[in-house]
Amino acid sequence: MIAFEKAMEAGADMIELDVHLSADKKLVVIHDETIDRTSDGSGRVGHMTVHELQRYNYNCGDAGAGFCALPLLEDVMDLVKGKSLLNIEIKNLPSRYNGIEDALINALRDTDFIENTVVSSFDHFSLMMIKDHEPSLKTGMLYNSLWVNFADEVSALDCYSIHPSVDAFDRDQAAWARDHTICVYPWVARDQATLKRMADSELVDGIMVNDLALFDML
Repeated sequence: MIAFEKAMEAGADMIELDVHLSADKKLVVIHDETIDRTSDGSGRVGHMTVHELQRYNYNCGDAGAGFCALPLLEDVMDLVKGKSLLNIEIKNLPSRYNGIEDALINALRDTDFIENTVVSSFDHFSLMMIKDHEPSLKTGMLYNSLWVNFADEVSALDCYSIHPSVDAFDRDQAAWARDHTICVYPWVARDQATLKRMADSELVDGIMVNDLALFDML
């Protein structure tokens, strides 16, 4: 939650986050499928209830951050509503969460966040299910290597946006996407040179960063 607050203070137009499904079917915001790396606990997210998950401290070992509870998606939506758009990545690989797509759709409907969200995933079957159950929801195709049948895959998924890694960013594919009114959001620019290369291409609609200081370089 501290990171999301800082992102809004820095002027982020959109905040990217990852969701997993707890054992009691709640959408929790965490990158990994286990809590080992980012908390003082251990175990798989999908094997624990929210009550169990929130017993641990998620300050990533930063003693100065104090106690940081694992947020629910609804906590983040309450924080950013009216201030920032959301790019929500469904973490469905390698662990699969049955029902995560419907849980996310229902959460976005209940909070009137459908129009202000892009749902992305490496799991393209998950994106297809999202479009089937809520056609108005914007979806983004995540990938980190070049696709041979790029245009066919993007068209089949009916994507709002493509999200290539900066290493998989291809000018021809980005130009094709823009020609077909598909947004391009590369990830993650970690230095000024990469940020400048993406921006100078004039083929991107936004660039994902982890270091908020990079905003000063745009």
